[in-house]
Amino acid sequence: MIAGPHRSRVYLDSNVFIYAVEGRTEISEPLRGLFNAFQRRPGFAVTSELTIAEVLAKATPTQQRDYIDLIVESDLFDLCTVTRGILIATASYRQAFGMAKLADAIHVMTAVHSSCGTMLSADRRLRPPEGLRMLDSTRENVSRLIEELA
Repeated sequence: MIAGPHRSRVYLDSNVFIYAVEGRTEISEPLRGLFNAFQRRPGFAVTSELTIAEVLAKATPTQQRDYIDLIVESDLFDLCTVTRGILIATASYRQAFGMAKLADAIHVMTAVHSSCGTMLSADRRLRPPEGLRMLDSTRENVSRLIEELA
């Protein structure tokens, strides 16, 4: 069982969805297991509506349908709107942490504003603020997160 500060919700970055839909079996299978674990915990998994724009941009029509089915239609994820408050916090965060990529910083601040204690991302350059645990989306970390959810 997730204990302490990690008991709060889990944020998934765009690249996690890309790995799940387009990735090799070695990572896509564990991610599907994680999504199954989320079915037992409605409202626990979070992503930004920004994720939709990021994953659809380079996807084939079939992949686009898969993304919409997974992110929107499955109801597994709490889709957070990019609000003015998140954008203002993002600007401060980028200034404090020196993050160059706007989309990455928006994901981090959306996680914070959504009361997420953990963020799953393949982007190792992200610098989480205090109180946000960053997990690289490796097979091992995904398996560990599934165990914590049990």
